Amino acid sequence: MSHYIYVVAFLCIVIGLLWGRFKSMHIFGLTVLALLLSGFMGIKHIYSAAVNPSLLTVMALIALTGVLKKQIRIDLLLSRFGNSEKSFLFSTSAFTALLSGLVNNTPIVALLIPTIKQRSAAKGWNASLFLLPISFAAVAGGTTTLIGTSTNLVLNGMMIENGIEGFQFFDFLIPGALVTIGVLSVSIFLAPIILKSEDNNEGQELVSARNYTTELKVIPGGSMDGKTVKKARLRNLNDLFLTEVYRNGEFISPVAPEEVLQANDTLYFTGAIENVNELLDQFPKGLKNVEEKFKVQGRSNLIEVIIPNNSDLIGRPLKKTNFRLRYDAVVIGVQRGGQPLKGKIGRLVLQAGDLLLLATGKDFIERNQEETTLIAIEQHNRLSEKRLGRERFFLPSVLVIIATAFFMKWTLLITVALLLISAVACGLSHAEKLKNEFNAQLYALLILSVAFGSAIVEGGHAHFFLEKINLPENSTLAVAGLFGLTVLFTNFMTNVSAVAIAFPIAAAIMQHYDLSNLDVLLPVAFAASASFLTPTSYQTHLMVMGAGNYSNRDFLKMGIPVLIIYSIITLLILL
Repeated sequence: MSHYIYVVAFLCIVIGLLWGRFKSMHIFGLTVLALLLSGFMGIKHIYSAAVNPSLLTVMALIALTGVLKKQIRIDLLLSRFGNSEKSFLFSTSAFTALLSGLVNNTPIVALLIPTIKQRSAAKGWNASLFLLPISFAAVAGGTTTLIGTSTNLVLNGMMIENGIEGFQFFDFLIPGALVTIGVLSVSIFLAPIILKSEDNNEGQELVSARNYTTELKVIPGGSMDGKTVKKARLRNLNDLFLTEVYRNGEFISPVAPEEVLQANDTLYFTGAIENVNELLDQFPKGLKNVEEKFKVQGRSNLIEVIIPNNSDLIGRPLKKTNFRLRYDAVVIGVQRGGQPLKGKIGRLVLQAGDLLLLATGKDFIERNQEETTLIAIEQHNRLSEKRLGRERFFLPSVLVIIATAFFMKWTLLITVALLLISAVACGLSHAEKLKNEFNAQLYALLILSVAFGSAIVEGGHAHFFLEKINLPENSTLAVAGLFGLTVLFTNFMTNVSAVAIAFPIAAAIMQHYDLSNLDVLLPVAFAASASFLTPTSYQTHLMVMGAGNYSNRDFLKMGIPVLIIYSIITLLILL
């Protein structure tokens, strides 16, 4: 009976994840809760997963990367890179891949985006030529070490949890390095063909002229109250278009030149970021932000930011996020998938990867560092932070800790924990900041996915059903089939979810064919990292999609040949 219950639960998770309407954490959470309440799963699996060293290491590494990114001056490093498009493309891609094998690649790409855009603007290059290749490089580079991607660590945690020997740190090095070389080669060759527009200047203008729908109100008694659209000079704006007027619960569209504006009318404009800024400055006595409480002190120039997929803003209407108080900024436009979103901004439900157009106050940069960080895609000057004089000891302490860990054979968790303690001692972080870096939703997802996978393996449910299937006599075909299935999953759901689904099947295949952990689970690890086809399959893809003005088609045109080469190299080496 329990075998059939688990197969239903397994299929519910797969269908729910592929459907994409619900968060992975909710899908795993509801399934695990149902199994717990029905008595088919023990609470011990939850307890054990919560203290799994690999999962704790994932969370500690994310916090450590938040500290390290402040020590890496990406702008200074990139200034030394090539002066031609080809050399700059190679340098940025190789640099991203190298760092991604050592630290969490999301902050690396976040730091690279504004710097690459600034360098491209100065050189007259099209920034979209570089951003998608660095995202692919980040994915490939993460496969070179055990800590290069959280997927490797999560899979390692599942193995240890179920009595399977875990990976060694450098098990990934040779296959990962060869895969990375293949991905970089294909990306660097195809990017100028697929991503570069016929005219560099035209491509640069396309990115800079990204459109937003901006929502403003007519000030009662102001310079526009009682005037027609034409007399208010809203007809022939510079690359801006008045698309709708919202009045007394009704939308007026199209807006006629003789339409008389009334107090508190909400006006919807579509246009480029630079021209939206002009609009706010041109009519200071006629238009205002929609909500008075959204006003910020000392408004600076407009900037664009990306919502990362670990943000607590995701899934919430903007008006319920307390955005202005948290960030000292006003959201005046939202773009998703390259298109401006229409409707009342306050009612828009935010999603990972959304581009927000912000009017920021003087405290925005400082508050953004304190909160769940929004990723700015325009370069800002760094804060002149108060220095304690102890920062210079951090990098030497890192070298000492890593060297000692190597000779003393400390676990990865102990090593990362000591590095975090050193960062706090050197004044580079503090307890409150580390708490903000902690992603509770990710941790819950890791616990739930590992617990579910462990329950399936311990109960022999996957093995039970595999024995009823006519598996190929050749184990290589079975592992290759699992590799392909995992690749499919990881491009349409999160990497962690793909691993959670593939692991019980992999464990059953190991038992059926009497294979070692590296024979089956190393190919699964590489398959779970093969996220190249869709922008939603990986965090860095979402980040560069808006910044580079890419479409889903761009990901497919670049991603399919990259995935083919990635898969061929992986299978030739590991099978």
